[in-house]
Amino acid sequence: MEFVNSFTLIPGTMANCYDISFNGVRILMDAGTKGSGKKIIEYYETLKAKPQMVLITHYHPDHIGGLALIKEKYDPQVYVPDGEIEVVRGEKKLTPAGSLISKLLAGMMKSQPIRNVKKVSELHMDGLKIIRTGGHTPDSTSYFFKDLRAIFVGDAAIMGKDGVGVNKRFTLDYEKAMSSIEMLKNEGDATIYPGHGKPFQIKKEKDEIVREE
Repeated sequence: MEFVNSFTLIPGTMANCYDISFNGVRILMDAGTKGSGKKIIEYYETLKAKPQMVLITHYHPDHIGGLALIKEKYDPQVYVPDGEIEVVRGEKKLTPAGSLISKLLAGMMKSQPIRNVKKVSELHMDGLKIIRTGGHTPDSTSYFFKDLRAIFVGDAAIMGKDGVGVNKRFTLDYEKAMSSIEMLKNEGDATIYPGHGKPFQIKKEKDEIVREE
């Protein structure tokens, strides 16, 4: 059964991946690791459904590692951030952050290249606003589904013990990333769905953060 304008967190993935039904289109938000790709396929097979589209927030392997399996199984149209498409296609290597762990994981975690992908700037869908929230990666992108009041941000924002921020160890440009978080605040009342951790709200008029249980 297809539900219009709703979404579900897919269980068992390393990074948060979402099954979104919006205006008659079934969308997968991020693709997790290779192992997560198997979990995503199990999820859709149980529902006897499939994603027609995949939206990628950024090129880190825990968000695109399962993409090859999903593309092979369902052949959805895949959209990736414009400035990161060459990495997803395997034409360039990703740029790690300055921390040692970021550099080590960049060398260890490899994602299978996907050639047939499109730039997210080519995507036009009523009710969906594409927000360029770079900093964590060069062209990290967030997706605001206005009717759902939901913004899927990948790793562009997380809720930490000191409030909203980013994981510095894996963030390429911290100042730019924090500026991107200010951009998200300007969208008004909406729930932020991060790639790791629980969702939270940003209330513009009070400039306060509310954690969702």
